[in-house]
Amino acid sequence: MSQKLFHIPALLTAGELMAIDALIERSEFIDGKLTASMAAKEVKNNLQLASGNENLTTIQDIISKALQQSPLFNIAALPKNIYPFLISKYTPGKYYGWHVDSPVMGTPPIRTDMAMTVFLSDPDTYEGGELVIQADTTSSAFKPAKGDAVLYPCQYLHCVNEIKSGERVAAVTWIQSNVKDAEQRQVLFQLNQVHSALYQQAPNAPATNLLLQTHSNLFRMWADL
Repeated sequence: MSQKLFHIPALLTAGELMAIDALIERSEFIDGKLTASMAAKEVKNNLQLASGNENLTTIQDIISKALQQSPLFNIAALPKNIYPFLISKYTPGKYYGWHVDSPVMGTPPIRTDMAMTVFLSDPDTYEGGELVIQADTTSSAFKPAKGDAVLYPCQYLHCVNEIKSGERVAAVTWIQSNVKDAEQRQVLFQLNQVHSALYQQAPNAPATNLLLQTHSNLFRMWADL
């Protein structure tokens, strides 16, 4: 698996998932093609919670707060702007073929550096529906636990496999990062991980402080503000 793909376990708590389930249960879904770009319309075959729905706004708020509290998300994405979450549903026969996300979205527009899928269905309740990402020279398939998320660079081809049975619900968003280059974000993430390990062993050691200084200086050099 590419190191640029991040599996974020338990992004949402059991209580948050219960609240989202109740909101989804009483929400209207529409044809997902209505919000797809020209290229995506040819391969997008799913349902989407209608915009302007109060339930959608509440769900977006719940997940956005969870993102703010997720260290892994914030370290990996270094978020500058986050597109409002879309809630998609896949029933038997639904799928989303191979595609690349639009490079710019929204009003005002944001650059889509990373995409994220938050899984809102128990994987044991549906067959198929894997998120497949073609990263570099390998493909990775994701069907994680309910409440988990997958974060990945938008330049990768990806798809959602056809649902054979059951129902798959997910929240999807796109992120403009403070560091737009994926390789640079990866370097900063790795430095952060090493610093965290060193800090646990020797918080005031010269090497620990030097690594923190290096991370900060590179972030400053690469920040796109």
